[in-house]
Amino acid sequence: MASTAGIVVIGNEVLSGKVEEENAKFLIRELYAMGIDLMRVAFIRDDVDTIAADVRDMASRFTHVFTTGGVGSTHDDMTLTAIAQAFDVPIERNPTLHQMLVEHFGERMNEAVERMALLPRGAELCGLEELRYPIVKMNNVYVFPGVPMFLRAKFGFLRARLAETPFVLEQIFLSVSEDRFAEALTAIAGRFDDVDFGSYPRFDTDEFKTKVTVEGRDASRVAEGRDAFLAAIDPTWVVRRA
Repeated sequence: MASTAGIVVIGNEVLSGKVEEENAKFLIRELYAMGIDLMRVAFIRDDVDTIAADVRDMASRFTHVFTTGGVGSTHDDMTLTAIAQAFDVPIERNPTLHQMLVEHFGERMNEAVERMALLPRGAELCGLEELRYPIVKMNNVYVFPGVPMFLRAKFGFLRARLAETPFVLEQIFLSVSEDRFAEALTAIAGRFDDVDFGSYPRFDTDEFKTKVTVEGRDASRVAEGRDAFLAAIDPTWVVRRA
């Protein structure tokens, strides 16, 4: 059975529009390419109880959870405190992480920076040998920073370790609107419960009117679903395939 995932994007700045959200968009593409079923994305404010509730819920239902944001040294960085609350464990100084901070900040170490060494009891540090700053993992929850360039650099470490059988995607571009083939597509989708069919109208191009997608993990079943749909429609409607 394929792995599932949830994403928790944390930060008042995202919900207020002060910062353009990039991390969820990146993770959505990456998880799809890795063959992991993304089930939910939550955008939430800097609130310990809200973060804890969403993390607790996703961690209980999905294989992996990825959080972004709220892991710095300022007053609004409360993600790790919330994750400790989600798993009902104390938050405490991690000696390995503390030493890394001391070596990095040197004389600039202060109380705010000290807070960055506080992790939920039982948390792991992933990539200590490979990454400049490790990924914090608490059970099945991976904690990422909100800065996109740092998240992307760290996620590269996980990509090969979590990847599964990738999805196979077929795209059919049609010159007609959905009403011409909706019934046929619904009937075919009912015959292929292991294949996902999608239909997406387009109004900003003259090349085609609808894109139909057929995707799944079994290439032969995807091909069968594609061929079944093509056999059910007028072949002159097909503009191109990809």
